[in-house]
Amino acid sequence: MANEISLPDPKRFNLASFAELLAARDPIPGEDPGSFDGFHEGLMRSLSPATPYECVIAENLVVIEWELFQQRRMRDNCLRKVVRGAIKHAVRAQHLNAHDAALDAEWERYVAGGGDEDAWEEPFEFDEAAAEEAGDELATRAVSRDRSIQEAAYAEITELGLEPIELLGEAYRKYNGSHRTHDEKIQELERRRREVKRDYDALQKARPIEGEVIEG
Repeated sequence: MANEISLPDPKRFNLASFAELLAARDPIPGEDPGSFDGFHEGLMRSLSPATPYECVIAENLVVIEWELFQQRRMRDNCLRKVVRGAIKHAVRAQHLNAHDAALDAEWERYVAGGGDEDAWEEPFEFDEAAAEEAGDELATRAVSRDRSIQEAAYAEITELGLEPIELLGEAYRKYNGSHRTHDEKIQELERRRREVKRDYDALQKARPIEGEVIEG
């Protein structure tokens, strides 16, 4: 006896795709607005699930890939924070040195002009706000997506007596504990991805093939 076996058609259930059976995911603060939707759509198109169960497994894969992406973002953001702090510290030190040098020059002029040492009052204070602003500005340019801006920032960082690659290395050392946590999570997610992808590939290979099936 010959039967026709084919994949189920979602239109029979008033669905454009079986993916519509899956619950919508609410965004999590910290993610780029709308980024998950495009990520989800692109991967689901690539995986091309053809049955409800394939959609469930494909959804698991998408979620794992998204978590991997977010873990790497969080790890990189922690590294950037450490580097940013080092840049701001160096800029503050530069401003403080300039302030002290200017103050020393004022002192020398005061003494040379016969001023009373006991009556000396500092003519100006260190501008903490200006140093903070300059450090923030340089640290922001150092992570600019504009290559020319980033290169100019790197040159300024080098003039401060720092090397960008050394800053990165120091960030990894200071960030060691949290870095391990993220890396361990990434390794776990990569293992889960391999397992789920293996199951998904096996599921696709077991799809019914349209045509005649001979029943004994």
